[in-house]
Amino acid sequence: MDNPAFAFEKALKNKTKKEILMEKLIDMLLTGLLREGDLLPSERELSQLFEVSRETVRGALAQMAAYELINVSHGTKTRISANEEALSRFADIREAIRTSEIEHFDIECVFESRIVVEAAIARRAATRIDQRGIQKLERMLDAQSKLFDSPVSFQLSDQGFHKLISEYADNTLLLRYGQELYDYGLNIRRQVMVEAGAIERSYQEHVYIVDALKSNDPDASERAMLSHLDSVYRTTKEKARGC
Repeated sequence: MDNPAFAFEKALKNKTKKEILMEKLIDMLLTGLLREGDLLPSERELSQLFEVSRETVRGALAQMAAYELINVSHGTKTRISANEEALSRFADIREAIRTSEIEHFDIECVFESRIVVEAAIARRAATRIDQRGIQKLERMLDAQSKLFDSPVSFQLSDQGFHKLISEYADNTLLLRYGQELYDYGLNIRRQVMVEAGAIERSYQEHVYIVDALKSNDPDASERAMLSHLDSVYRTTKEKARGC
């Protein structure tokens, strides 16, 4: 699979990678995956995460800085500075209706749907993923093992982890549904991720998923994915009750 991070955007011939990356980052701001005050990963880390050049990353960040969405200072990490007023100008950059509609559903409805979609994704990916895909997932795991104290970086990597598996399921609709459902309750997930042991738990669940995919076993891959989703569901619901 060539450049999977942008496989879903190949139809956008008139857009540069810099523009697509900028829109991805703004999308993360609009869904709550990134929020005001967060420190972004370094240019090198973003380059690896999205599989683009550092020049592409630098261009996307420069444009976001011009829009007053981030603060870039030499010698320090880039910080999100986008408040609600700034973000309101970019609400039409994504399919905002999709996400807002999903947020109106209750947590049980969304996770029942996620179980169906991601179980199918895991089964299909198990029979289609190649060695290159496994190596990419293992590189993600290696990076995630060093992010136990970095909720922002971990969630960015987590999103990429699920997206890559979805791409290997080789079904455009499953990929789209998986991404839409992933966006549900991201503000709550952010609160979960700052709790002690939450990132380590998610990381270990990811290890089990990759081990199952590596064996090309659809049943084992489905079980590993469902176990992970059950953990995500329980912790999200518990946190939502306390909000």
